[in-house]
Amino acid sequence: YLCLRAGFPEERARTIAISSQYVDEAVYECAIEEAGRERLTLVTQNYAFWDETVLRDVYLPFHFVPGLGTGGAAPGASRWTVVPDGPVAKELLVSALRSGSDYRVGIALHAFADGWAHQNFSGRLEFGNSIDPSSPLPPVGHLQALRSPDDPAGAWEDPRLGPDRSRIVNAERFVQAALKVYRYLRTSLRRGFEDERLAVEPLERLWTGGSRDARSRIADYSVELGVPPYDRGEWLAESGVSSPIQGERAAGYDMLLWLSSELRGRAGLGPRRLGLRAGASFAGSPLEAWNEAAREHRAAAQSILSREGLL
Repeated sequence: YLCLRAGFPEERARTIAISSQYVDEAVYECAIEEAGRERLTLVTQNYAFWDETVLRDVYLPFHFVPGLGTGGAAPGASRWTVVPDGPVAKELLVSALRSGSDYRVGIALHAFADGWAHQNFSGRLEFGNSIDPSSPLPPVGHLQALRSPDDPAGAWEDPRLGPDRSRIVNAERFVQAALKVYRYLRTSLRRGFEDERLAVEPLERLWTGGSRDARSRIADYSVELGVPPYDRGEWLAESGVSSPIQGERAAGYDMLLWLSSELRGRAGLGPRRLGLRAGASFAGSPLEAWNEAAREHRAAAQSILSREGLL
C-alpha cells in the first residue's frame, strides 16, 4: 500500500512488499542443483537463539539491526539495542534504494521497520532484553514478550520503561514507522512527502479501530486499501519448490513446526531440517532474485557492523 501510495507501479510495489514479508518466511534452506552440485538458499528467519551464528547471520542483519547506543530507552541498553530510525538501518535502506533492486529495497524496509517493533530489544542474549526476571524464557530479542511487539493492533506492557511509559500501544509505533517508510519511498522517486499524514491515515484507522483478528485485518487491507491479498506460496510455486509442508505453513513461518524439526534433529530422531528442493524453474525466478538480494543485504549489514566494531 505504501509503495502504491508513494507512486510505484503495481508490479514494483508487489515485488517490494513480498520481498519484505518473505524475510519472516525464509525459515528453511532450499536446495538447488547446479552443474551436479547442491547449493542452499539463505535463511533469514530462525528461532535458534542459542546459536551464535544465527544471532550474527539472521537476527542482527534482518530483524534487530543494532542502534549503536543512539537512544535505547530501557535500562541495560547497549550498542546492540534496536532504536527506531537507527543509523545502521538507515544506511542499509539508502544503499538498497540506490542499488536499483526492488528485492533488496523490500528486505531493507523489513529491517528498517523492525526498528519500531523491536525497539529497546537486541538480537543478542543479554540482560537488557529481560522484561520479566521470573520468565523461564531467556532474554534474547523480544522472546519474553512473545509476539506482542509485532502485532500492529496490539498493546502490551514493558515494565523496563517505568510506570509512566510501560504501556505500549503498537499502532502508535507503527504509524511512525509508516511515515518514515513513506518519506523514503517518495524521496527515492524524487517527490515530496507533504501528504504523508493523509497517506498513512488509512493504516492508522485500521490499526486503531479495525479488527484485532489477523485474518480479518488482512481482509480489511484488501478492501480498504485496494491491495491484493498476499499468497504465501506464490514465489515457491513459481520456483518449482517441492515441500513436505502443506497449506498455509508451506512458506515456513510456523515456529512450533520449525522447533519440533530442529529439536528432533538435535536428538538424532530425524532430519534437522524439513527439506525444500527447487526445480529447474528456480533459475531466473523471483525467489532466486530475492535470495541474491538477501545475501547482498546481509553482507552490507555485516560490513557496517564490522566497521563499527560489533562483529
